[in-house]
Amino acid sequence: MTQPAHEYLEALYEMAEEGIPTQQARLAEWLDVSPASVSEAVKRLARHGLVETGGDRRLRFTPEGKRVAEALVRRHRLAERFLVEVVGLPWHLAHEEATTWGPAISERVEGRLVELLKDPATCVHGNPIPGARRPVDHTGLRPLHEVAPGTPVTLERLTEDLELELDVMRYFEESGLMPGARIRVLAVAPDGTLTLEVAGEKVGLGAHLADNLWVRG
Repeated sequence: MTQPAHEYLEALYEMAEEGIPTQQARLAEWLDVSPASVSEAVKRLARHGLVETGGDRRLRFTPEGKRVAEALVRRHRLAERFLVEVVGLPWHLAHEEATTWGPAISERVEGRLVELLKDPATCVHGNPIPGARRPVDHTGLRPLHEVAPGTPVTLERLTEDLELELDVMRYFEESGLMPGARIRVLAVAPDGTLTLEVAGEKVGLGAHLADNLWVRG
């Protein structure tokens, strides 16, 4: 499989994970590519028996497509863990580097990563790793924008689409907005901009970003 095919399968898996309709137009938005590029890619995936289109025009995995997509996402998220926790790569670069390295991971190397990393339940951004023996429980999470001022919460996960924006991820890392961070909403502006307290420091966050941070508490 080519690198673009990997990216389309991972994107469809991530969209379904976030509850986003897996239609071609939404896939084009997610990947920031043209509808024509998506159409050609989907035709190729369909020819290989990996996806099919339902009556509602949503793309769905075939059993083989689901198996391949889960393996790709699993290896990508394990790669992120390895790059940050073992290699020491900055957190905000993990997704970009794992996109290149993840698809090349063999089953043998995957098994070694699981052993080395002690079978983590999530990637470094808090998203579940398919097939982990201790699946993460994300019930009860809510987006940060729903938190009332003064309420302390813990950041649990960031949605996958944020990981595509390198400048945003760098800002999050510099501000301490990573899974496990304790956050308190100090104020909400009329346009939805949040003023947060993170590790004793004030951090500003636009409403469009707060929608994509999921917290507990």
